[in-house]
Amino acid sequence: MQQPSTRRGDGFVYCYDSLYRLLFYLGILTFRLHNQSEGGPRSTRLRVLYALAARAAILLGFVGGVYVKLTDPQMSQAMFSQLSPLFKIIFSWECISCFLTYVEHCLSMDAYCSKHIGLLASMQLLDTDISAEFPHVQWRYNRTRSKYWYGSSLVFCLYVAISLALMFDTMQCSCGYVSTILIASTYSMLTSMLGTMGFIHIALMDYLRIRFRLIMKLVEQQYAKADTSAKANEEQLQHMDHLFEFTKRCSRLLDVMNVVCGYISAAGIFYDFTHMTCFVYMLCHKLLLRESWDTQYTFVSLHLVVHIYKLLMTSVYGYLLQREKRNCLQLLSNYAHHFGNQATLKNAVESFQLWRMQNNDSALIGYSFPCNISLNYLVFNALANYVIVLVQLLFQLQLKDKQGQPIRIPKDVELLKPIGQHTHLSNAI
Repeated sequence: MQQPSTRRGDGFVYCYDSLYRLLFYLGILTFRLHNQSEGGPRSTRLRVLYALAARAAILLGFVGGVYVKLTDPQMSQAMFSQLSPLFKIIFSWECISCFLTYVEHCLSMDAYCSKHIGLLASMQLLDTDISAEFPHVQWRYNRTRSKYWYGSSLVFCLYVAISLALMFDTMQCSCGYVSTILIASTYSMLTSMLGTMGFIHIALMDYLRIRFRLIMKLVEQQYAKADTSAKANEEQLQHMDHLFEFTKRCSRLLDVMNVVCGYISAAGIFYDFTHMTCFVYMLCHKLLLRESWDTQYTFVSLHLVVHIYKLLMTSVYGYLLQREKRNCLQLLSNYAHHFGNQATLKNAVESFQLWRMQNNDSALIGYSFPCNISLNYLVFNALANYVIVLVQLLFQLQLKDKQGQPIRIPKDVELLKPIGQHTHLSNAI
């Protein structure tokens, strides 16, 4: 695939600028991506003020819409009369957790803003240095852009549409159209931005995965040249030194990415878990009561599909990154074998092995849990356990309700008192 019409140093901006711009306009980020010739990613006072204003508008709009609904008797009756107590609790918890998770994302992004900017600038510089050392590398930036802009935008639009439909269906917008639209739009933006931050984490993991794979391809090329020539020349040894340095830089970028995105990803996955637990229990409740299929089934199910998709992609790309890094480090450990087992090369490999033992990190969720396939087992196992407990509680409540109800006796049935016990003594009397 051909190189896009941008300089090689600008390829990172070409791939991810639209995704970061979306998060900036929605208020989570306080900086924008720029080309290296323009100084790289940076934040300004005006951008910080805009982000704060956007956050305040979204949060106040959501809280204001809910307040209007609750204070107006007619709107409150239209919204809550058709909801069961269980659904009221679930939607209340969903709104509170969404609100708090959004605030946590914003505060965390502000706390790690400088590190985030440094991470992105280092990623841009890494591509420039690789291109300078290996000019024959052809970057397929347009493929990455299609994946993380067009693909993420499609998921974003679908999620916003599903959230809007779910909120309109829940609130029964027969009155108070302004407050209904305000609540639905702000809730959709809140939840969609939380998911988009998860896709930012996925995009950064995929970036490092591709760079580790690229280094592997370049190392294999150098090994092939060394195997065909009788003696390695100075240029090949210099290329290998640069490849070792690029690998260490990617590993350092992985550590910084864990600091920047680890806590946010953990908070987002915890929100996904609580969201899925509530909505799966809601579906189980409707099925156990044998309620007829309605639009709420559809919207809740589609909502769950998007959260499950995000969780699966996070674990899969974390696993792929871990695998590519492990394979890359293992391949570099064979350096001396392909270049004649020279003493200096063996010393370099031993030094690299020591560095590898101290830097054998992987993508993390939070500060300690590895981001791999086991994340799916953890979340879905906990989800199943919680749903089973809640369903058992539902059965107990239904049984209690049935036992507390009085027995209805038909009109043509006469209730007889129990006959006392007869013995030989009573007959003698």
